[in-house]
Amino acid sequence: MAVDIDEPALLRALGEAITARREELGLSQRALGLEAGVERNMLRGVEDGSRRATIITLARIAEALKVSVSQLLHQIGH
Repeated sequence: MAVDIDEPALLRALGEAITARREELGLSQRALGLEAGVERNMLRGVEDGSRRATIITLARIAEALKVSVSQLLHQIGH
């Protein structure tokens, strides 16, 4: 039995969680990208929900945001 996942909504929610944490820390996209080793265009796409991040990229972003991947994922469920 297949699970019905609203991928665009999930990607947007993840992006919103990343953006909220980045802004909470007072970081620009450029600063976060440099800290995480992620191209700014990639980060912008992840934040706006138009790009999928690999688990490695997500882990780098989370580390730069000083949270765990699970904390970011927890945020998208609320």
